[in-house]
Amino acid sequence: MVMTDKLLQQALTFAGALGRFQGLIAFIRQNPDAYSHERLLEELFKLDDEESAKIEALEALFKDEAEQE
Repeated sequence: MVMTDKLLQQALTFAGALGRFQGLIAFIRQNPDAYSHERLLEELFKLDDEESAKIEALEALFKDEAEQE
């Protein structure tokens, strides 16, 4: 994969993660009683785990491609 493609793919992955966090925060600001503190922490941790897995998968893909070159 070309370096430009890798950077673009990485940027889109990070932007997607940031967008999901911002979306959750915007929802909570508009609906402050929607989640208890415990539930909000659970949602944040779940979101973090999901986005971390996407980033790790992308890094593994880049590593595999680099080893094949």
